[in-house]
Amino acid sequence: MRKTVLVSLGVLVASLLVVEATFISCKSNNEKIEDVQEEVVDAQENELEAEENLNEVKNDSASEYAKLKAETKAIIAKNETRIAEFKVKLKQETAENKKEWQAQIDKLEAKNNELKEDLDAFTETSKEKWDLFKARVQKNVDDINKDIEDYKKEHNY
Repeated sequence: MRKTVLVSLGVLVASLLVVEATFISCKSNNEKIEDVQEEVVDAQENELEAEENLNEVKNDSASEYAKLKAETKAIIAKNETRIAEFKVKLKQETAENKKEWQAQIDKLEAKNNELKEDLDAFTETSKEKWDLFKARVQKNVDDINKDIEDYKKEHNY
């Protein structure tokens, strides 16, 4: 059931991003800002849901993989919230800054999505592969967190 909830959460976030991209070109700036602000609220709700799932997994006697997956899903949801917040602030920037900063946001989003896909694609096999996977996931999480912090510093957030 948790896996279904997490998969549904991922599908929901991806759907929101597709819908946003479709409608942004047809709306006024105020409508665009409102839409992105709604996206922030949705991302925050998803973050809370992922944290609740994490707490459930911690309380259960789940496998090490399930714990890592729940923890990482919570981090991914938190990153999605941060990225959505960056998008809100981006709407208030000059056209020149928007182009450059949007590229940085797109890279953050792509890294976060790659992490999500990697996490979902893993199948438990040997201990050696598990250790490599766990190390790779942790490195990706650390890299994304560093990139987000760098973005925040560079853009005074």
